[in-house]
Amino acid sequence: MKSTPLFLFLAASMLLSGCASYVNSPAGRAYADSRREAFSHPLIARAYNAKPTAHFPATVALAPQDHAATQELRALDATNKLDALKSLPKLGRIVNLSSLVFSDTDGEIPGRDGKPAPIWNKSDVLLRETAARLHADMVLLLKFETSITNGKVFRPLGTLSLGLFPNDRSEIITTALAAVVDTRTGYVYGTAERSAGRTCHAMTWDDETSNRATRRTQSDAMAKLLGEFPALWDGIVAKHAR
Repeated sequence: MKSTPLFLFLAASMLLSGCASYVNSPAGRAYADSRREAFSHPLIARAYNAKPTAHFPATVALAPQDHAATQELRALDATNKLDALKSLPKLGRIVNLSSLVFSDTDGEIPGRDGKPAPIWNKSDVLLRETAARLHADMVLLLKFETSITNGKVFRPLGTLSLGLFPNDRSEIITTALAAVVDTRTGYVYGTAERSAGRTCHAMTWDDETSNRATRRTQSDAMAKLLGEFPALWDGIVAKHAR
């Protein structure tokens, strides 16, 4: 009976020494090297290996990425047009990322060794940090991208019509983009984008005319995007809610 503990100790020692010998063996080192070489950069590995951690009903933080998206969301909220978004199933509540709780970091965060390390994706990290302060499970990133093409319908036409015919023609295309990101890990639950366009004719294409037409395309693009968001959310819930 007394020899049993000694036998177990020797068996465990042999087992552990076997594991250690494999880790330090050429085969073990080659395996570790192959795992490291599977990704070209640690940031790629971190992004690829990110896991979803949200709990449902989830709290979602609205994070517009530019001034135009911020103003559009405020206008929609003022007219109660975000109520349908707030009442989606398995969505606990929506919070707005206020500038009052944004980090004042200058682009660096403490690294693992305690020394400052640059933020590799400032918009992603700082927004997720702010969402974490609000205890949000996810961040809904929203952004506009707009392109404007200017041109003349037919240059001699302005002379022939004595300036009475609108000869300035511009095409505006605005795309509203959205991404639902895990606050804790950066895992991307889903993305969406919708575009809206306008062709405008004017006597003179000035800044005011351009801004007014751009705001219209932005409103149209955001309306399309929010109209399709419930389908995106249903897919997220079906896949990740347990």
